[in-house]
Amino acid sequence: MSADRFDSTYQEGLRASVENPRRRAFWAPRSRRRLAVVALAALTLAAAGTYAAVVVAEGPAARGATIGFVVLLLLTAVLGTQLNIATRWVAGYTGLDEYQRAEMARATKLGHHVTAVLMTLLIAVATGFGGALSALDWDGRLPLAVLVPMVVVTAMCHASFPACYLAWTRPDEIPDEED
Repeated sequence: MSADRFDSTYQEGLRASVENPRRRAFWAPRSRRRLAVVALAALTLAAAGTYAAVVVAEGPAARGATIGFVVLLLLTAVLGTQLNIATRWVAGYTGLDEYQRAEMARATKLGHHVTAVLMTLLIAVATGFGGALSALDWDGRLPLAVLVPMVVVTAMCHASFPACYLAWTRPDEIPDEED
């Protein structure tokens, strides 16, 4: 009984957050959601590039780049969460109809395919660097400057691709009229 009450309270809070009329109206236009997807991609790439700067920089520049990396990752997480809410891509949310669940299943499948391609590319690049490092006398910072940003992009893609796909492809939402 207690678990059911907790689940019910959790669902009510989730529904209130996801179905908030002001939030639904804000994210209704596809153009706004697409702009958020572009901003999320730009923030993710900027965070990945900033980490490359962390690896090659020294002293105060490295500390500044590290702070920049953390700030960019936090901004990416906040925007990703907003996109999840905009597309109703929220874990545990049960207020979806059959069409929306099928649409999300397709987005999840596509997201897994994209992540698999990125992970295969990551493994190929890591293998190439491994061979080059053993054959040549390279500093280990170059592989880190390339591989860690690739890991960041792959992880963010895995976490947010389905919501980005849904935000990009769904038409404008028609707002519910209040009686």
